[in-house]
Amino acid sequence: MAVFDILALAVVAISMIVSMIRGVIAEVTSLVTWIIAFVVAKMFAVPFAELALSSIQPPELAVVAGFILLFIAAWLVQHFLRSLLTAAVTAVGLGGINRILGGLFGAVKGVLIVTLVVLVCAFTDLPQTEGWRQSFSAVYFESLAQLAVPYLPPFIGGQVRYPTL
Repeated sequence: MAVFDILALAVVAISMIVSMIRGVIAEVTSLVTWIIAFVVAKMFAVPFAELALSSIQPPELAVVAGFILLFIAAWLVQHFLRSLLTAAVTAVGLGGINRILGGLFGAVKGVLIVTLVVLVCAFTDLPQTEGWRQSFSAVYFESLAQLAVPYLPPFIGGQVRYPTL
């Protein structure tokens, strides 16, 4: 087993274990929390900065501060709601199912993390190294990474090449 295989397996296993401990409710709501916090901060940073942070100069700095404050506030509200939802699921006796589904979610998340790393590695010389080419799993992750290429800007996607594909 090559070093790449060991590292990929470790990332997937750790992600799976952590997600199993946290449960699918916490994992999914955590993902949604980050997205909602970003959207809220992006949508309301300028009005919030104009209304509450007008004393900060230059105005661009007020917008950055507004974005950060709104992001943190939205994240905290979502985190509180996630805690309530997780407690409710556990209270009704669905904690085991929550953890099993969390493990499955974590495995998928781990595969996506490794795939993203493999995609980034396409811009380096790592895919040409002997250790990478001897890896059993690299070709599978390269295939998954290739699925993302059409969604990348053409000037980036055109540079993604793997020696095994």
